Amino acid sequence: MLRLRKPTVADVPAMVAMMRPHILSERLLPRSARQVAERLRDYVVAERRSPDPEVAPVLVGVASISLVDTHLAEVGALAAEAADIELALVRHLLDEAVEMGVADAFVLTDQPELFEGLGFQRTAVAQIPEKRDRQCLRCSRLPRCRQVALTIRLEAARVDGAWSVAAK
Repeated sequence: MLRLRKPTVADVPAMVAMMRPHILSERLLPRSARQVAERLRDYVVAERRSPDPEVAPVLVGVASISLVDTHLAEVGALAAEAADIELALVRHLLDEAVEMGVADAFVLTDQPELFEGLGFQRTAVAQIPEKRDRQCLRCSRLPRCRQVALTIRLEAARVDGAWSVAAK
């Protein structure tokens, strides 16, 4: 059984370990355990629970949503064991953004198909100056960046209060 929840400080080492391979492959930007802890409220984790109450739950996914401005949030730090877990995490984060009253969200990713299926549309990083000016122009990976920028207008993308995967 998969459960999404807000992490605790006890989850930080497992969260960092889950993100580490994605940081090394340059899918995610580096972040330390301290940086994760400082922004812990931005994160959500997925854990798989066994039907056996004696077996401890296992962390199988992590992602974050960070406010960039009063109207804009960034989906980030997405790392999970499977695509269905990534999808569940992103849907959850988009719901959080709507609950906060955010109008738009964006992501930089090398997996645009996952996000396009939820209603995100490709755009140029230049169209997201809040991200470009704050991080991208200062990033050492800029010359070799493989990330695709995508944005979504949150209320327009929800159908009957739910996020659906568009047929391809």
